[in-house]
Amino acid sequence: MNGKVIKINSDDLQFIYQNETVEYTVKKSDIVKITFASGRVEFYNKLDNNSNLDLEEHHNKVAILPFGYINNQETSNGLMTKKIQQETFDIFKKKASLLEFQDPSTTNALLAKAGVHNNNLEGYTMGEICNILSVEYVVQGLVSIEPSEVTNYSNTTTTSKPNKAYVDKNGHIVGDIWNNNQSSNTSTYSNSTQNYSTNITMNIYSDKGDNLFSKEHASFWKTQDAYKITLAYLAKLTPIYKK
Repeated sequence: MNGKVIKINSDDLQFIYQNETVEYTVKKSDIVKITFASGRVEFYNKLDNNSNLDLEEHHNKVAILPFGYINNQETSNGLMTKKIQQETFDIFKKKASLLEFQDPSTTNALLAKAGVHNNNLEGYTMGEICNILSVEYVVQGLVSIEPSEVTNYSNTTTTSKPNKAYVDKNGHIVGDIWNNNQSSNTSTYSNSTQNYSTNITMNIYSDKGDNLFSKEHASFWKTQDAYKITLAYLAKLTPIYKK
């Protein structure tokens, strides 16, 4: 039932369906839970498996949250948080097995409707986030990229050719016919490459708020996009990735 709770009484509550004005009285005994617009969840009764309540099951459903992203101590790149979220989704989706992974666009829309964003995410437990998204598990992580050392490359090339004596058009000998001297040409090429240090933390939580997996890994690679390889590595270590 999607709408607005007007009043909660001891045994029932007053409710209005979305885009309607008629007020209904709903018994608390018929309610399993209420998910409020703030994201807060109130539980009332256990779900009866024989009931006709049309509630979406959380079982075996997974959502990928937008990843935290720090690049050279800057944290304001919202596009990268969603880009990494999508890349993580693509990695897990290929190995979904029996799990159903929620599309990131759906995840972000549900978070927005509930008023959850990066600035207030710490005010929610991961169990509450699972309930907002109607999933059993959420994947949450942080990618940190910082400039490290600069590698300098240089290469020197020397080419040489013999100065052979020859006869010009007038029949004169030019050069020293007794010595075979050589001339040389030296060129130097140099280049500098900025290296990066990449660290990724990945966590998996259940709808009960339990932390099922937590691991931090520093990338071996030094390029700015090394996080992609490291994401795939960490995903393979999680219990929700089918080998």
